[in-house]
Amino acid sequence: MKLNSIILWLAAMIAAGPQLRAEEMPDRSVHSAWTLEWGAESILDTYLSPLRYHGTTLGLAASWQKNFTSHPDLWVMHNDASVRGANTLNPAHNARMFDLDVRYDWGVSRRFTLPHSIQLFAGASAGLQGGVIYLPRNGNNPASAKAEMRLSLTAGAEWHTRIGRLPLRLTESVRLPSLSAFFSPQYGETYYEIYLGNRNGLAHCGWWGNHFALDNLLAADLGLGRTALRIGYRFDARTSWVNNINTQIFTHALVIGVIPGGIGPKIKRQ
Repeated sequence: MKLNSIILWLAAMIAAGPQLRAEEMPDRSVHSAWTLEWGAESILDTYLSPLRYHGTTLGLAASWQKNFTSHPDLWVMHNDASVRGANTLNPAHNARMFDLDVRYDWGVSRRFTLPHSIQLFAGASAGLQGGVIYLPRNGNNPASAKAEMRLSLTAGAEWHTRIGRLPLRLTESVRLPSLSAFFSPQYGETYYEIYLGNRNGLAHCGWWGNHFALDNLLAADLGLGRTALRIGYRFDARTSWVNNINTQIFTHALVIGVIPGGIGPKIKRQ
């Protein structure tokens, strides 16, 4: 009887032990963001034309983020996907060039929690990217295909604050592709020649010297109860110099979207 009393006492002590508040509990749920992006794009692709085209771009993007089961206060897994299209004109406004870009990245980041509700992130990601640039006025070879596999360095920052009673999260995230394998034909080589079997020199190793890219997103997330509003700005650059083909694609876009479930609790400093 005495042993049973001791066991019951120990169980009660454990149950009544110190409890973490909800905002201090490690958050293992999936946080997603869905955004619409609209802005300006410029395209130079000397495989198709020596002229730079300017126009508008429209895209959809989604991101998913989850803390690891092990050490959820330190490690974060993230997935990012997007599809974007652009309609551009040459300087004389008498020819159009279209751009379609699709990409997906999976990565892991290490979280560093600082005072004053600041968090920093550093990590890496692996991704796939593909698309096509289409110039209808080129009757013989009107398209330039894009395809790459890449490893990227990633970095980010978050700051949690408030506007009155509404929670606000300011975020900055950067992806810097650093090593890749990408496709490019020879200068003047048609895709019909590739189809007939001329496939030498189509795959290339990319690094910052011949295939520089940067994806930067600055955003403000305003908590509105069970959802949050995201407003931001994205700068995206895709450049390459290979086989005497110069490609430069720059995008400046307004980002607006929603975060289902709100911005979530911030991780407390340990």
